Amino acid sequence: MNIRKATISDIPHLLYIYNYEVLNSTSTFDIHPKTTEDFLKLFDSHSHRYPIYAAEENSTILGYGYLSPFSEKEAYSITVEDTIYIHPLYRGRGIGKQILKFLIKRAKDTGATNIIAKVCAENYISLHLHKSFGFVEVGKLTKVGSKFGRFLDVIILQLIL
Repeated sequence: MNIRKATISDIPHLLYIYNYEVLNSTSTFDIHPKTTEDFLKLFDSHSHRYPIYAAEENSTILGYGYLSPFSEKEAYSITVEDTIYIHPLYRGRGIGKQILKFLIKRAKDTGATNIIAKVCAENYISLHLHKSFGFVEVGKLTKVGSKFGRFLDVIILQLIL
């Protein structure tokens, strides 16, 4: 598996992965599927310091991830947030681990001192993944989302680099 900077030509594959999560899980709090135009804007906002990375094997996109500023406030510039999504057909193969390991290295390379993960409390796989890399639970937001007819909590995790 190779992790590389994603390109515009990857958008249909990334969009499929993301919209699967929109429609079938609480790993994103988006409710409506995104469009190509939405992902073009995402690419534009991640084209410089924090690009989107695709995990690829035999020309197949297995998943993707990226870092984002934790906040637009200047004092938070040392803190980033991670995002990872895995293709539903390729889960359980350690792809998320490889992407998160890659993103942690990228965060260090950019001078970040913290990575924050905001994970739906029922997303046990993502919680376990982050904790396996040393992320520590630092907070819980109760009933901050609503999807599929139920309230959702968010766990905030932090990795100090």
